[in-house]
Amino acid sequence: MSDMSEPAAQTTAVEAPSEGDLVAAVRTVLEKSDEPLTLSKLRAALPARMRSVSLEALTEMLRRQVAANALQQYPKYRSQQDRFWDRPMPVHVAHLLRITLAEEPLGLPALRRKMPDYAKTLTESVLNDQVAQGRLFQHPPATKRTGPRYGAGRPDPKEYLRQELTKAFQRLEQLGFTQAQLREGALELLHEEEWAEPPQKREGETRGESMGGAQTTTDAGMAESASPRT
Repeated sequence: MSDMSEPAAQTTAVEAPSEGDLVAAVRTVLEKSDEPLTLSKLRAALPARMRSVSLEALTEMLRRQVAANALQQYPKYRSQQDRFWDRPMPVHVAHLLRITLAEEPLGLPALRRKMPDYAKTLTESVLNDQVAQGRLFQHPPATKRTGPRYGAGRPDPKEYLRQELTKAFQRLEQLGFTQAQLREGALELLHEEEWAEPPQKREGETRGESMGGAQTTTDAGMAESASPRT
């Protein structure tokens, strides 16, 4: 006779998600991600009821989506797992460029060195495209020996003014001026409106005024000689 007092063993079966539900959940996760995700990160971001899916099953589903051109498979990077995303490689490279250049402006050689190996061949073409779209900006060279640099923001003229003013102050100090005198003089110049006008323009205006005065004098003399004498 069995002991009826013992509770019956209960098992809770975990229902595996359907292929369609899993695909929809994966696409939602990838749409919200700024970069390709490894299998582990992708599974961890799924809804709780779907995290029981094995990595093998998830890999098979993802590769079917890649074969159907619905998703993109990316090279391994800092992990032994494949990565997947819903956007093509140029979009990913553009994201890497923006992140890298947000730290500081860089020339193309230095920028290429900071990129992952799989992205190096696309760096220049994607960079030029981002500059054309106004998402990244070309900066003047830092020195005469270097090429243009690129940054996430527009170039700041203060960076270049500081370099030029430092050189100018050093030359003028050798003539006997002090730092205080040079700073005071520079500030006075910046507050003068004429300072902002090109020298050629001011010279042309002065010459025009002189010629205009001479022409007025000549016209007055001709008018006087032409008038009848009484």
